[in-house]
Amino acid sequence: MPVKLCRFELKSAPGQARSGMVYSGKIYETDGANPVAVHEAEDVRPLAPIPLPPSLRIFRSDCQADPLEGTEEDPRFFYGNPASVVGSGLVIPFPEFAVEVGVVPCIAAILLADGFRVDLAEADDLILGYTLVNFVVAKEVERAERRSGSGFGRSHDIAAAIGPVITTPEELEDELNLQGKGRHYQLTSILRVNGVEVGRGTTDDLPFTFAQAIQSASQSCPLRAGDVIALGPIAELESGEITIGPEDQVQLAVEKLGTLSLLLSPRSELAYE
Repeated sequence: MPVKLCRFELKSAPGQARSGMVYSGKIYETDGANPVAVHEAEDVRPLAPIPLPPSLRIFRSDCQADPLEGTEEDPRFFYGNPASVVGSGLVIPFPEFAVEVGVVPCIAAILLADGFRVDLAEADDLILGYTLVNFVVAKEVERAERRSGSGFGRSHDIAAAIGPVITTPEELEDELNLQGKGRHYQLTSILRVNGVEVGRGTTDDLPFTFAQAIQSASQSCPLRAGDVIALGPIAELESGEITIGPEDQVQLAVEKLGTLSLLLSPRSELAYE
């Protein structure tokens, strides 16, 4: 059964995290197994569907090394900071240390079970569902990290907006493109800043699948239920790159996965979950 899973709080009772499902524009609250209540969408505020994942692995297709001629290397990843995860629609303080700030829009898989040295044919079975992640990145720090060869760290440590929901694989079957290396979906993505489209793409353009990413990540360290595997970027910027500033609102919309929003502001405080 296709399901969209969510975490949220009621606007009338902030600070109390709840969970449930989204169906026909309403939020059906559950206690994990049994129905509790039904809420209107305008009465709730979305929270990160995974508040503090055990790990956050980022597979950026624009940061892969060129394989040696005649060889095929596993997709490479680096770790993000699980403590930087925030929900959709939250205000993110503009980082004081950064001069240029951009975003890296991604699609992510949430794992439902542990796994170690996972076979490619079994990797998709570890996926609970899919969601969106938009990383706020300090661009000048990222360039310095590239030059030093140290790998990405502080540049991606500002915020990882995730959500708004987790969409189960059953809901995406009509967009499935089987390539022999795991599920590959054809989903259109649009990136907007202050309502203006600045980038567009499709998840079908990603050079590797989640199954390949899961297989690669599981070779060196066990994967855990709740781990987030992010693939991107999934939107090609019209001008090559963008810089966002205080008071800018960024929206990442992907068909069937929803719209993920974030707002940068130097004057607001953010309580990380």
